[in-house]
Amino acid sequence: MPKPGDLTRSKASRSVKTPGGKISIHRRKIYTTQGTCAISGDKMQLPRSVNQVRRIKASRSSKRANRPYGGYSNAQATRRAIIRRIREEHK
Repeated sequence: MPKPGDLTRSKASRSVKTPGGKISIHRRKIYTTQGTCAISGDKMQLPRSVNQVRRIKASRSSKRANRPYGGYSNAQATRRAIIRRIREEHK
């Protein structure tokens, strides 16, 4: 019988091989906790606060990178997009 905390749609059953060699079913989160880049799909490197209360009270600009496309795409994808736009303008 699963624990009451595992009876939620935000978790899914995954088969996990234990150190003893047996395969058991663990309930894990379906969604990722870290943001992903909308262009490349890589993980974002966003500043994170340890304390949940401070994260809720903080402004959005302090939780996102303060640059064009900040919080939407990561630095490498943003750099490529800016270079691409400048090259198109100078043609």
